[in-house]
Amino acid sequence: MNTVDSDPIPAGVRVTLAITRPDECPLATASADSGARVASVARTSCGSQDDTNTEFTVQADAPDTGVEGDPVFRTEEGVRYRCQCDAEACLADLVEGFGCPVSDVHAVDGTLYMVFYAPDTDRVRDIVAAARERFEDVTVRNLRQSGELVGDGFVSVDTGRLTGRQREVLALAYEMGYFDYPKGANAEEVAAELDISASTLSEHLAAAQEKVIGPVAERSV
Repeated sequence: MNTVDSDPIPAGVRVTLAITRPDECPLATASADSGARVASVARTSCGSQDDTNTEFTVQADAPDTGVEGDPVFRTEEGVRYRCQCDAEACLADLVEGFGCPVSDVHAVDGTLYMVFYAPDTDRVRDIVAAARERFEDVTVRNLRQSGELVGDGFVSVDTGRLTGRQREVLALAYEMGYFDYPKGANAEEVAAELDISASTLSEHLAAAQEKVIGPVAERSV
């Protein structure tokens, strides 16, 4: 029997970004105003570089939710709306500008969630950095890296388990080179920037690292 060799599937990264109450985002606003989940999002630029036509479904029993947009369809699932979004204020356009098509968009309680696949973590860092320049509260809520061709092969790191303070401490320690070898900054220097003691810094880092590294270590056992 003839066999055909197939190319190995390249390792990639599946990312879920979350933005808390982004300004001028009709999806986040609709989820906050209606108290319902916003999903089934579809977009088209129609050749425009400035505006994007966006449709979304507000999943609620009561259709009259005061959502800003034109209702275009009604089902048992909810009401379908259409509106125009400013491309400059659209996270999906930003992500796709880095060559990563967005695979899912939804909003819950005013927070916008966006799922996409990136070729590597360097591309993820570039996207997150660009998003944080445009939006105030951007977090990586889930990151899964494909490292195997067969089997489960995914490691899930849910940064949503971190408190805001833990994220702040980790981010600053990373920026100052605390995790570099040799270290770019020691514990006392990082603690001084945060105006806390070195022992308090160690407690924050230990708790944060356990939440982030724990799933990776468990998957590797």
